[in-house]
Amino acid sequence: MTQNLKPEIGPRVPYPLGYAEATSFTQTMTAPLLTGAALTLVGVIIVDDTKFRVPELTLLLVVTSSIALIASIQIGADARKYLYNRETIAAWYTEDEAKRAGILVRRTKHFIEWRKRNRLAVVVFNAGTMLLILAVSTALFPRDNHAVVRWIASGLTLASALVEAWWLHHLFHERFDETPEKPKPLDGGT
Repeated sequence: MTQNLKPEIGPRVPYPLGYAEATSFTQTMTAPLLTGAALTLVGVIIVDDTKFRVPELTLLLVVTSSIALIASIQIGADARKYLYNRETIAAWYTEDEAKRAGILVRRTKHFIEWRKRNRLAVVVFNAGTMLLILAVSTALFPRDNHAVVRWIASGLTLASALVEAWWLHHLFHERFDETPEKPKPLDGGT
């Protein structure tokens, strides 16, 4: 079955529909905030490493987390240039110009490219989040083995890092080629 390239039909849509907005929010709001938190923790570790049981490991995890979160911002911004809609095309091209330039054909290819790059940004973001959670867990390790509450807090944080690792595994193995086709409108049109 060939895809209809008429402007009113267009390429397949993001699935679920809010996915593009959700990942955009993650890449433009959440990742910078987490990066700021991670870099603040770097400063705390450097200034007073005697308060940490394993400051070198914590510092390594925090720095690696910061790098991953910053990379997710950059990869997401790069991916975003491939996601656009009919209104964007109409703002820059007349219908004839769009047909001559092959914009509608390229839009489908660009959408597929956005999905690939955006998926990478999502996986890198989640890896950065997992590393940051692990860093917090190691920062909570008490210097004194008798600090039961801190060990519990560290264990809970470590458990959440494992959940994030499971989610990262799920995202990495998610199949995007099984995205459902754009459904027909409720009025029965095509």
